[in-house]
Amino acid sequence: MSLKDFIISKNIKRIRRNVRFHNFETAENIAILYCIQSKSDYEKIKEFTEELSQKGIDVNTLAYVVKPDDIGNIYFGQKNNNFFSEKHITKFGKIKETCIKDFINNKTDILINACIQNNFYTEYIFALSKAEFKVSGITGCKYSDLNINISENENSDFFTEQVMYYLNIIKQG
Repeated sequence: MSLKDFIISKNIKRIRRNVRFHNFETAENIAILYCIQSKSDYEKIKEFTEELSQKGIDVNTLAYVVKPDDIGNIYFGQKNNNFFSEKHITKFGKIKETCIKDFINNKTDILINACIQNNFYTEYIFALSKAEFKVSGITGCKYSDLNINISENENSDFFTEQVMYYLNIIKQG
């Protein structure tokens, strides 16, 4: 077991989560966890967020910024959008930022992990979230209720198209 897996499994034991199926008909609010490696990553999620908002769904986002110095401060101060970097979570899983704790603990119907490649920070937040229904495109994600296979086309546009498709057509049985 890697150190990452040990830290996540140790902390996830304390989480009490009410698992419940949601789609776009039943969801009142959606949280999106994503990574920013370039300015275009933010723009793509912004479009996705607007599309969800047009459905009457309240959307909250949290972005892991890979290289904050390369991006600058253009994203800060935006409503329902928060950002963090590796300096906000220690390698041992101690969260230093209130917005991250709030994101994990908020009552959320659907949490979408829109990161294409996993890393400790986003996997940790995704695992600890108390969201009722979790969606991910990362192959073999242990903490997801719905895994969408994007292995043949690993890009964020394809992933968001698939999320829109599946959460529109899947109904609770």
